[in-house]
Amino acid sequence: MNTTSDKNHESLEGEVLSVIFQSEDSGFAVISLRDNNVAVTVAGELAPVARGEYLKLHGKWAEHAKFGKQFKVSWSEKTSPTTLKGLRTYLSSGAFEGVGPDMAKRIVDHFGDDTMKALEGGAKTLQAVDGIGPKRASTLADLFKEGRDRHRVMAELRGFGLNGSQSNKLYEMFSAEAINRINADPYALVIWVRGIGFKTADRIALEIGIGRDSAVRASGICVHLLNEAKSEGHCCLPEEKVINDLQSAGLSEQSIVEGIKSAIENGRVILEAAASDNGVPCFYLPDLLNAEISVAQNIKRLQNCDEHINVSFDDVESVIARTEFPPDESQRLALDMALEESLSVITGGPGTGKTTTMRLLLEVLHTVGVQKILLASPTGRAAKRLAEATGHEASTIHRLLKFEPISGRFSKNEDDPLEVDYLIIDEVSMMDLKLCASLLSAVPDNAKVLLVGDADQLPSVGAGAVLRDFVAAANVKTSRLARIHRQGKGSGIVDAAHAVLNGEVPETVTGESGNGDFFISYHDDGEQATDVLQKVITERIPDKYGIDIDEDLLVLSPMYRGALGVNDLNDRLSHALNPHGNGPVWARGLRVGDKVMVTRNDYDREIFNGDTGKVTAISDSEVTIEIGEYIHYYGAEELKDLIPAYCVTVHRAQGSEARAVVIALTNSHFPMLRRNLLYTAITRGKDLVVLITTKYALRQAVANNEESKRFGGLLARLDK
Repeated sequence: MNTTSDKNHESLEGEVLSVIFQSEDSGFAVISLRDNNVAVTVAGELAPVARGEYLKLHGKWAEHAKFGKQFKVSWSEKTSPTTLKGLRTYLSSGAFEGVGPDMAKRIVDHFGDDTMKALEGGAKTLQAVDGIGPKRASTLADLFKEGRDRHRVMAELRGFGLNGSQSNKLYEMFSAEAINRINADPYALVIWVRGIGFKTADRIALEIGIGRDSAVRASGICVHLLNEAKSEGHCCLPEEKVINDLQSAGLSEQSIVEGIKSAIENGRVILEAAASDNGVPCFYLPDLLNAEISVAQNIKRLQNCDEHINVSFDDVESVIARTEFPPDESQRLALDMALEESLSVITGGPGTGKTTTMRLLLEVLHTVGVQKILLASPTGRAAKRLAEATGHEASTIHRLLKFEPISGRFSKNEDDPLEVDYLIIDEVSMMDLKLCASLLSAVPDNAKVLLVGDADQLPSVGAGAVLRDFVAAANVKTSRLARIHRQGKGSGIVDAAHAVLNGEVPETVTGESGNGDFFISYHDDGEQATDVLQKVITERIPDKYGIDIDEDLLVLSPMYRGALGVNDLNDRLSHALNPHGNGPVWARGLRVGDKVMVTRNDYDREIFNGDTGKVTAISDSEVTIEIGEYIHYYGAEELKDLIPAYCVTVHRAQGSEARAVVIALTNSHFPMLRRNLLYTAITRGKDLVVLITTKYALRQAVANNEESKRFGGLLARLDK
């Protein structure tokens, strides 16, 4: 084996003696490599790798706390074995299906040092070996070519800086053509492979010689702008804005025109004339345009349902007479609307009776014999709360539509619709455009639909402002509940929330028992504010209120960075609440005992974005997480789907509730000081809300009623 090194880079070259571990999904492997007849351990993104192969490895030596000295690989190249024994081992290693030790020996004995050249010569050359006929020779030649192509392509993809799973995905898609595809348009990587962003694609483009002012780059930036807009909640972008942004990127008019034309011809973007709510031409990603059109079409289809619920005035009055909390006028009007209309919307803030109205509706439906009633919410937490509040089984929308993880699609759709007579969806503010499109397309023509939510809350994390558009649409029947029903404890929180909605600065509300109150603690000094927040969480809440801070507390901040940001508070609270936790470096900072949150729907595990759990153990290769009543195991590559959850953003907390909520709101959060964000944060609390803030930050948040505009055309389509 040969070794070269400098102070910043080292390389090794030698034969693979054994494969200790490899994962073709992640690309990570641990192997034993021959070093002057001494086995050395090598770890890194090497897979697929086989015993007998010769590798040229680039990286550096490191000391592993448990396994000692290892060579950490940054990237690798495949080379040909240099000895006859090595050739025989390599060919029989399993890298080439159908070639065992006997066949490998015959091939190497026949061709000797020219074995690799002979294998590349194809089927006719291989027929010269005793016992290999035309059919076997053809099969072996194809297998060898595929293996060599894969090794070559994987090495080049690794050279671009792609990880093992990304490289495998591209090879599965394009085989030996993968490199040619990338050379033609590296920006398409963003579309092809999850986890590859624009910066990576742009770097690769420059490496392979694509100019900064080129049509290919203009096309890539156009798609990138729309993807970025999608992550910010937009369904489209005005044509003028896209062109201005392309010009700001240093692109010439010719490159912009040719790049946009190419993106349209390739079907990556669509330009819709006067499709948006403000009547200007907009660029769309195809999936969002299709979703927008689908939602509008299905709303109109369902509004034309001619099925009627056979319910009388006396039926409704009989149900109302039995209820503990009789409806007010707005609730009664909403109930009548929900019984009469094919599709309708109920909206209102906390304490206005949305849940009470749903319970009344369900009781009436059961009384008059409606059989197939389904309830759902966008998240597991919200579905659980809906079931508890109504006494009726509820599920997530994904489970309702029978999501298939492998295909990434729903089983229930327009071709196989839901079996339902009346469908109720709660927390619609959290439902994004694409999920709404999938849901409505699966509702049969004869079913009635009620959509319920608080339109004043933050819109969905995903693209669109579905509930807000429904409420604003003249053609969608909507009831807004406005009266606040004070029902014992919790009224201070409700008062504060509605004060914020009305543009008024809320005030501390104290009660005799100390429960159900809303507290504001003003602190201009950031360090002092953090100390107070920590004391409130670790001492005041558990001691005075008897609240379990592991199970019944949410700590919220508008932003990740800065003083009293999510990152800062997670670090501080993790050490305060879990002082003896420990974990290895590879676990992304997670320690045994840490509270974590899931950031992506995981349908195989049946856990969802926003679910929380606790780290119960960390082994050499996986982290054990307890979520609800179940135990889940996460490998190193999967930990990117988990974040510390001692503190989360307000957006992450949508759909959550807790007995106690502590909110950090400071001057450094200026970009996010908005009324609907503060309102959403306050309404997460059931028994206690503590707001730690400055007078300026609170006034600014209450005064700023400028909602971040989401570009889209759904409202315009609904009102056509």
